[in-house]
Amino acid sequence: MIYLKKCILVILCIICLHAHGTKQNNDIKTINKTTMENRLDFDLLNKFARPTHMRDEIGEFVSYHWVFTDESGTRIHLNGNTRRGFAERQSPPPPAFYRILRAYHPNGYLRRTGKVLGNSTLIGEWREYDETGMLIRTVDEDKKFGKFGYNEVLLFLHQQGYINLETGENRRGLHLVYHVEIRQWFVAVRVMSRDTIYTIDGETGEILSKEGPFDVH
Repeated sequence: MIYLKKCILVILCIICLHAHGTKQNNDIKTINKTTMENRLDFDLLNKFARPTHMRDEIGEFVSYHWVFTDESGTRIHLNGNTRRGFAERQSPPPPAFYRILRAYHPNGYLRRTGKVLGNSTLIGEWREYDETGMLIRTVDEDKKFGKFGYNEVLLFLHQQGYINLETGENRRGLHLVYHVEIRQWFVAVRVMSRDTIYTIDGETGEILSKEGPFDVH
């Protein structure tokens, strides 16, 4: 009889754990779906994003901070407040070398979105929206590059062994900036705590200068 009671208790615990796990999975699916829309869901933010109610000389506002990984493996970092707006950084899983940035108006509507390579190089199509969610402008950031664009830069670094385009290896060690006025790339890549810096002609791909590798202290 005691053994039977223990068995029943174990079965009930398993059922409860399964139900709890199913609820968590459903919550995660809901989060992933909602945060990809063009307007933030404040009900979900209030539930999952650690809301902090604040006050200043103007009045009350709410601040949020949320980091999670969605079903595709994309890591999403959202922070901001209902006074100044929100910023969301999405890091897709390897082998992607770009990130997706999404800025939101204080009311939660999407304000601006597009892709970034390295720390600050805007690539591809960027879209801007007004406070009601209406698209007001589209910019093709790729038009500013010369004949030796970012794909050529990445291929060069891959061929030199600094990164691996097939696996995404060392994508976090890459920093690059394109100077539109002089049409040149500034590229810094870190491997095993050693930096190598290149200046590359954005039209011809000529290596104008190379520094390093040198140790990072």
